[in-house]
Amino acid sequence: MELHPNIRPDWTKIFLLAILLGLAGCQKTQVTELASQTIDQDTTWSGTIVIGGDIYVPPGVTLTIAPGTIIKFRKIDENSDQNLFDIDSPYYPEAELIIRGRLIARGTPDKQIVFTSAEMTPRAADWGAINFLGSEGNELEYVKIYCAYNGIHAHGASVTVSHSEFARNGVGISFKKEEETPDAPWFGKPSHLQISYCVFAGNKGGIGFRNSSAEITHNEIRENKFFGVWPKEDSRALIAYNEITDNLKGVYLYQARGVRIENNNIYKNRSYDIGIAEAQDFPVNAANNWFGTTDRNRIAEMIFDKNDDPELAEINIQPVLDKPVDWK
Repeated sequence: MELHPNIRPDWTKIFLLAILLGLAGCQKTQVTELASQTIDQDTTWSGTIVIGGDIYVPPGVTLTIAPGTIIKFRKIDENSDQNLFDIDSPYYPEAELIIRGRLIARGTPDKQIVFTSAEMTPRAADWGAINFLGSEGNELEYVKIYCAYNGIHAHGASVTVSHSEFARNGVGISFKKEEETPDAPWFGKPSHLQISYCVFAGNKGGIGFRNSSAEITHNEIRENKFFGVWPKEDSRALIAYNEITDNLKGVYLYQARGVRIENNNIYKNRSYDIGIAEAQDFPVNAANNWFGTTDRNRIAEMIFDKNDDPELAEINIQPVLDKPVDWK
């Protein structure tokens, strides 16, 4: 670099500035270690949180997670004293967040919140779930969820999830009406989830739900080992404007009724694009979707219904779209 002959650099100031910048770059992120516990007052997490057991947020308490926070779960054994409750449904043997109050986790595009494993070699099911039990008003935005048994799980709860990513989980999101535990305060209450602008990729399953309501729109659901979306039983759900591709089964239905499947791109799934399981005797409305082609024979090959097994119900796909949907 050439300098003007009358300008001499102040090397002392330059040296001090370089030291200050170096120190700033070496500052460590705040790390907080948490064992199993109940959070008994409104709390905000930030920095890096390492969790070694169940964290319980009781009714009336809100846990807020600041943008850029990283939450890591240590793998625990089902006999660990770090399990606060039972290890059977609706709880998990692995470490989990149990939300009976409210969770607000709003990241930003450049400061996303991450939930993941603390293991050196992370794997699916290293930790349990963000487990919502009968809770309302939960919001997750710009969140990444990796290596859980179920990334988000809900029994009789309401959750809004947007602009988030689910990968390497058992199932990205699962939710249901509580029907197995009569003494639970949320017994008989359906869940309601709004899931939009999310990516579900590389999980064992994408989104599964039963006897609940949902709006599943503008999501990318791809490369999941077993299924993309799996509605079961009485589920009042809209599945629209999604890209569903390269899953074993794109949309798989079990005794599903009340589900609308429209304006999606459902194509090139490995087993079939839309199919129904044994005992499905309710017709399925799946008109106005794009199946990757206008060839009716090829489309029919990727639909599994009464045309393949006369004991099953029909999937109505007519009319089919003749071009892809602008799903984003």
